[in-house]
Amino acid sequence: MNEQETAKKITGYLDRGTAGLKAGTAFKLQRARQHALARLSAPQQAPEFALAGAGGATFGGRRYFADARIWIGLLLLVGGILSYQYWQAAQQARDIEETDAAILSSELPIEAYLDRGFQASLKRSEP
Repeated sequence: MNEQETAKKITGYLDRGTAGLKAGTAFKLQRARQHALARLSAPQQAPEFALAGAGGATFGGRRYFADARIWIGLLLLVGGILSYQYWQAAQQARDIEETDAAILSSELPIEAYLDRGFQASLKRSEP
């Protein structure tokens, strides 16, 4: 079966299916078809995915790097990351200070802490 015969059969089925439609429904279908054809024939613009030297970065015609909300959000994000890293470094320094203070204030010599047998006995004696 070729394309013309298939098209004739489809047209016949569609004509028989639309024969019993009300006038208002047929008019609405006609308007919807005209609207669809108008949208189909209208030229479509592709979104811009390029960095323009003078206009800044655009995506779909909108300049994103010129928007202040983007810069504020970016600054808040970077500030949060830097603050978290600073807090982590300070926490680690406090932990090291506490460990050093505990070692220096104890009555055991430092060599005892370096002895593997002593470390094993500490692990066994912990509850």
